[in-house]
Amino acid sequence: MIKVFFPTLGLVSFFLISACVSTQNFSMLENRVAAVEMQTTERGEIENKKIREMALGLNRLTSDLEQNQRIVREDSAELKSLVEEIKSENRRLAGRLEALEHTSKTMGDQGAKGRETDLARLDAAVSRNFQRLVALEDYMGFEPSSVKVHGETQGEKQPDDASETGLYAAARTTLDREEFEPARKGFEAFIKRYPESDNADNARFWIAESYYREKWYEKAILEYQKVIENYPKGNKVPAALLKQGYAFANLGEKANARLILKELIRKYPQSNEAKIAADKLKVL
Repeated sequence: MIKVFFPTLGLVSFFLISACVSTQNFSMLENRVAAVEMQTTERGEIENKKIREMALGLNRLTSDLEQNQRIVREDSAELKSLVEEIKSENRRLAGRLEALEHTSKTMGDQGAKGRETDLARLDAAVSRNFQRLVALEDYMGFEPSSVKVHGETQGEKQPDDASETGLYAAARTTLDREEFEPARKGFEAFIKRYPESDNADNARFWIAESYYREKWYEKAILEYQKVIENYPKGNKVPAALLKQGYAFANLGEKANARLILKELIRKYPQSNEAKIAADKLKVL
C-alpha cells in the first residue's frame, strides 16, 4: 500500500509544479504582449505626428509656391509692358531718324552741321533703347526684337543681292531665323567684301551674338573681343563688353566677368550698358 502511495504523490507534485511554471510563463507572455502593444501605440502616435507635420509643411510650401507664381506673373506682365513701350519708342525714333536722313540727303550741305548733331542724338537714343531691349528680352527669354538700329533693320526681308545693303540684310534675316551657321558665313562674307562699311562692326557683333545664343560662350567671348579691338570707336563696343561679361558669368568665371563689367563702367560710365553692368555686378 505504501509503495502505491509514493508514486502517486510524486505524479501529483509534478503536475502542480508544471501548472505553476505554465502560469508564470503565461504571465510573462502577457507582459511582453502588453509592452509591444504600448510600443506600437507610441510609434503610431509619433508617426501620426510626423504625418501631420509633413502635411502642414506641404500646405505651407503650396501656399508659398502659389504666391511666388502670382508675383512672377505680375512681374512678367510689367516687363512685357515695358518691352512694348520701348519697342514703340524705338519705332518712333527710327521713323524720325529715317526722315531726318532723307531730309539731309535732299537738302545737301545747307544746315549739315545741325542735322548731323540731330542724327547723332537720335542714333544714340535708338541704340540705347535697343540695348535695353536686348537686356530685357535676354532676361525674359523672349525672341529677338524686330527693330531698326543704326541703319539696319531686323526681321525685315531684304533684297537677295550682293550689294552692301543686300548682303548685310540677308545675313541679318538668316540670323533672325536662328540659322546660326549660315548667318555667320553671311556676315563673314559681308565683312570681307565691305570691310570699311558702317555696318562692319555690327556684322562682327552679330557673329558673336550667334555664338552666345547657341550658348557657345567661349567662341562668343573671342568674337566680342574682335569687336572691341577692331572697332574701338564703334557704337557696339559697350554692348560687346557687356555681353562678354555675361558670357564669362555663364561659364562660371565670375572673376573675369567682374573685371570686364568694371572695365565697361569705367570706360563708358554714362552708357545704358554700364547701368546694366552695375546691376549684374551686384549678383556676381
